[in-house]
Amino acid sequence: MDNNITTVITTLLSTTQAPESVSGYVGFLCLTISVLFFGSNYLPVKQFQTGDGMFFQLILTLAIWTVGFVVHAIRGFPKFYALPMLGGFLWSTGNLNTVPIIKMIGIGMGTLFWNTILLIVGWAVARFGLLGVKPEVPSNEILNYVGVIFALISGIFYLFVETESSVPEERQHLINAPIAEITTETEISGVLTNVDDDIRSETFFDKLNTGSKRLLGISMAIFSGFLYGFTFTPALYVQDNYENASQNGLDYVFSLYTGIFMSSIVYFTIYCIIKKNKPMVFPKVILPALISGWMWGIANSSFFLASNSLTQAITFPIVSSGPSAISALWGIFVRCDWISALWHIKINYFVNN
Repeated sequence: MDNNITTVITTLLSTTQAPESVSGYVGFLCLTISVLFFGSNYLPVKQFQTGDGMFFQLILTLAIWTVGFVVHAIRGFPKFYALPMLGGFLWSTGNLNTVPIIKMIGIGMGTLFWNTILLIVGWAVARFGLLGVKPEVPSNEILNYVGVIFALISGIFYLFVETESSVPEERQHLINAPIAEITTETEISGVLTNVDDDIRSETFFDKLNTGSKRLLGISMAIFSGFLYGFTFTPALYVQDNYENASQNGLDYVFSLYTGIFMSSIVYFTIYCIIKKNKPMVFPKVILPALISGWMWGIANSSFFLASNSLTQAITFPIVSSGPSAISALWGIFVRCDWISALWHIKINYFVNN
């Protein structure tokens, strides 16, 4: 069994074609890794100060680019296509919203909304052949449409789920309490220290009330979902329309990741100019951001690897909806969010069939 897996993975890494004869279990193994990492990659940074998220994204995308370079080297430095960099730009632009979204509506709700839109947009591009991509007709069209409808319904129902507070519970009573109620010297010292930290890291999003945070967070998640949905379209366009273009998705990982990293550098430069060279930098988030970026890079590469042995019609719905379920399951352990987890598990059955 181990020798078979090694042979299959070697074939997937070396071929320039889409090896349809490869055993499906290898594809599902890669897909499982992709879903688990996509659904968990923001957990390392959840408990760290990230400010407005610009510095976090720069470090995150640096880690992503290093994964892309390793994949490119393993593949023997194949031809570099510039067009997939456009997909990297779209992803990087959407990902600028990640930290504010998580702060305003939480990782579970944020992941649900952007993955729901990602699923619908990606499905529409592949199903109807939008933007020059060859259409892929599913074997069971009725069940396919039912799955998309259930994905939409899940987003509507999640609008009524309460979001988590970005303020730790042990500090909430100190922040909300009148000054007269904070009587001990220890409490006063703690409040002054925490307020000083919060002032340095406070952003526009932190000043919004709960209702405004929910509305803006959901809107930003939907916008990001649209951008994420078109991330792979340029690479698919190259595969379908460029002469002698490789049909192995791994050959487009490095150009995609390069577009992600270069866009983040541009955005961070503009951000530094706007901030008059006083960006919000949090050294403690560097390692968590690197881990988060490596996880995302591996997840996305595993997705391409899975798509080589399976089909896009199978892998895309799973990798779009699966991470939401993983995030919801994490919510069970983090804050007992069991209702949303059960809902995700139910709709994923319909989406992936």
